[in-house]
Amino acid sequence: MKDKPIISNQHGALVMAFVPYLYAIFESRFVLAHFWLGASWLFLYLFSYPFFGIFSKKNNERQKKWAKIYFAISLAFAFPLLLNDLSILQFSLPILPLAFIQIHYAKQKDERNLFNDIAGILTFGVIGMAAFYLATAQYHFAILLHPTLFFIAMTFYVKSVARERKNPLYTKLSYASHLILGLIYAFYGAYSIAFAYLIGLIRAIIVPKKKWNIKQVGILEFAIVLIFFIALIV
Repeated sequence: MKDKPIISNQHGALVMAFVPYLYAIFESRFVLAHFWLGASWLFLYLFSYPFFGIFSKKNNERQKKWAKIYFAISLAFAFPLLLNDLSILQFSLPILPLAFIQIHYAKQKDERNLFNDIAGILTFGVIGMAAFYLATAQYHFAILLHPTLFFIAMTFYVKSVARERKNPLYTKLSYASHLILGLIYAFYGAYSIAFAYLIGLIRAIIVPKKKWNIKQVGILEFAIVLIFFIALIV
């Protein structure tokens, strides 16, 4: 059992991690470099869990072992990408300070902190921008903006029904973020995205009254993310 791979049980976060990446591909066009980036990003994401665990958990040797394994695989997939276009490394510049924020909260054993969550969400968006850049050599900040805003609203909601369910602030933030952002998108004519926020608002109002367990909440979030992703690409 000691050699069993260390994998985060936050499956919803893994889905969120690939939304900006896939959004970028739909907004541009698929190129071979996307395969290398996607594979490298997958193992870099897997690497992050044991890596941050080095700073917060007792069994450091096991954390270090799997962090090294995942990082080596990620680097192997990144090698053809870097061989072809070193300019992709520019996207590591915003990712590094975001990683330091996450290291800080890992050391504090406060990985559920809102700012730690936002740092992770922003990292997902930067990877999406990198994917768009690979196909177009252009920067498209919408790839970062739209998923980041929606995922922050989702984070408020998840906290309101999970660890912060006794804190009314997160319920208010959940309602307000879904409502205000939905209205803003509707005002600018992005009706499909506004609709995704409307669905999110309805679930934020109804689900807490159902007293679902965290697994049921998580399953619904997969559907919410799918609705949002479809809204992005239509």
